[in-house]
Amino acid sequence: MKQNKKPPFLRKLQVIYWPYWLDRRTLILLIIALVFLGALSLAEPLPRADKYSYANLTPTPSAEALEAGMPTQLPQEYLENAHQTNGILLGGVILVLIVVVGTLSALRQKQ
Repeated sequence: MKQNKKPPFLRKLQVIYWPYWLDRRTLILLIIALVFLGALSLAEPLPRADKYSYANLTPTPSAEALEAGMPTQLPQEYLENAHQTNGILLGGVILVLIVVVGTLSALRQKQ
């Protein structure tokens, strides 16, 4: 008489069920993200604190010093173009608004 008993290691084997969101595509993306994070962490060492501890920091010149014409360490070109920052910020905000409005209109069309 033959007995059809399974070996003990097969009797205790249970099927492992993965979460429904963990499919092949998600695993591949997670592996790629881990590889990139590993490459970034190994690409450049962290800066040492003692390297930057002897930096010479100079304060920003005050408005009175600028009006009096006192010399500063900043080039004159930087002091004359201080108002261009507003235009750059305005341009950046407009670009972000274009992207957000375009994305919302594309999502609305798909629904």
